[in-house]
Amino acid sequence: MIYDENVINLTKVYPWMTFEEAWLLMKWSYEKNRSQENYGNALKTLMGIDFGMFQWKGEEYVRTKLELAKKKFKYND
Repeated sequence: MIYDENVINLTKVYPWMTFEEAWLLMKWSYEKNRSQENYGNALKTLMGIDFGMFQWKGEEYVRTKLELAKKKFKYND
């Protein structure tokens, strides 16, 4: 499944990130974009863009988004 590949790739780009944290970013992306689910592949495309941004923008950006996701989903380390 493409989503699992994105999660695994994030843990390769950021060795400090756990699989659970990368999965949490995927969940955050899904929640952010799910209103587009009824428009063909729009949801999948937008989530792909988010994962590209996570890989391209760098560690500070990713850590910020991860903290937001942890708060939103009440995730405790």
